[in-house]
Amino acid sequence: VGQLGDGTNDSKNIPTKIGVDTNWRSVSTYGAYSLAIKTDGTLWAWGRNVYGQLGDGTSVDKNIPTKIGMDNTWQSVSSGIFHTLGTKTDGTLWAWGENGIGQLGDGSYVDKNIPTRIGTATDWRTAAAGYSHTIAIKTDGTLWAWGSNIVGQLGNGTNDSKTIPTKVGTGTTWQSVSAGYDYALAIESN
Repeated sequence: VGQLGDGTNDSKNIPTKIGVDTNWRSVSTYGAYSLAIKTDGTLWAWGRNVYGQLGDGTSVDKNIPTKIGMDNTWQSVSSGIFHTLGTKTDGTLWAWGENGIGQLGDGSYVDKNIPTRIGTATDWRTAAAGYSHTIAIKTDGTLWAWGSNIVGQLGNGTNDSKTIPTKVGTGTTWQSVSAGYDYALAIESN
């Protein structure tokens, strides 16, 4: 489906340079799609796009890096199986793609095919997209989670799913987070 971004749908067994650009800053991949941020703050995506998880306003797969919108303030991005989370330099949180279990965090169950701002907070530091859940950290070190919670992957002591960012515990020293298929890991400073 083009998740390698080399303009083909062919598998590769050796590292293959993608395009000629030399200004890539970070990359994220989980499902059959990839996203990357360039040093100029622009966001690029390619691969499977069945739920709009690339954020280009379509559900058409792309086999080369495709610029997403005109913004040049992207700070971080995380790809899940079918949904994507991103933060901007102004501390806002954005999500797009599949939303059948509320994993985008906008309070709905409606898929989005363009980056959609989540809430009004401007203090998001980072977010991690799992299979159908999301974990995030704010600049004050608090931990937040939403989406599917069938096996307790939100870490709130229940199995109740959430459609909006919900604070997890009372800790204020969370440093980093990563989300897996139906689990999450986080590092807390001492």
